[in-house]
Amino acid sequence: MPLIKQRTHGPLIALSTDFIRVKEYFEAIVASSGDLICTTDITGRIIYFSPGAEAMLGLTAEQAAGRPAHDFYTDGREGAEKLMKLLRASPDGRVHNHEMRVKASGDRILHVSMSLSFLKDARGRVIGTLGIAKDISDRVELERRLREMTRTDDLTGLYNQRHFHDRLREEAARSRRQGDPLAMVVFDLDGFKQVNDKRGHLEGDKILQAFAGFIGDSVRREVDLCFRYGGDEFVLLLPGTTALKAARVARRIVKTAEPLAKDGVTASWGVAQLPPSGDASEFVRAADSAMYKMKAGKSGVRRRGTDLARAYATEGRGSRRV
Repeated sequence: MPLIKQRTHGPLIALSTDFIRVKEYFEAIVASSGDLICTTDITGRIIYFSPGAEAMLGLTAEQAAGRPAHDFYTDGREGAEKLMKLLRASPDGRVHNHEMRVKASGDRILHVSMSLSFLKDARGRVIGTLGIAKDISDRVELERRLREMTRTDDLTGLYNQRHFHDRLREEAARSRRQGDPLAMVVFDLDGFKQVNDKRGHLEGDKILQAFAGFIGDSVRREVDLCFRYGGDEFVLLLPGTTALKAARVARRIVKTAEPLAKDGVTASWGVAQLPPSGDASEFVRAADSAMYKMKAGKSGVRRRGTDLARAYATEGRGSRRV
């Protein structure tokens, strides 16, 4: 009977060693990444939570394990369903650089760029997902500040002239679509030019800033829109407000601005409501005309055309419906 030699286990030992090295190499790469790396099972519950994820969201892997991934989405389950729809619709089974918001410890909200793919077993069956997210909060905040700079008046912090034209068009269209009223209040400061000429621009700037503050304190935040149109002209757009109610707002602002009278500055104002035609020039001219009627009743007040009225003259930009 021939002698049967026992097979050496060298290759198996080498394979095991190589596998361990690859595993350790992969873990080292993942551990050194500052990105959020997370895997879930088929039900969407977290299986793996990387050190980068711990640092970004401010909780440990043990605290995250077993929780539904959508617990960390600001849109919750709806956000998870949206991601899965995008994933299933993707030809390669991947979602790249999807921007979304996630919840972190300390009630923080982070903006992230998420890339997502299916995890599959050796037979090609989906067993979960792999998500990799980069924190883009700084970039998003910078973009927000740049947008604010383009639409905000540097001196007063109110919206500027350019943004007024954009929002007038948007709010008028919304008003007509939803059938809600839209009111406008135009303010012009009487006596401001004389004060500005006599005392200088620094004192004039203080008066403009003060009046802007009176406006901001008298309107509904996140609803009403306040603009410094230019010079000493200010405009309010009041969604869902009738001309009658807008007049009450204007009186309240003028009342709070009475301290400016000691400097020789008062405010004339006019109110209008968006006409059924939706004509922007008609809307603006009605408010401007009402303001000048008030100004005409004051003695010693210099009358001059406003930049707003000139911009929406019949032959200008406003001779159209919005």
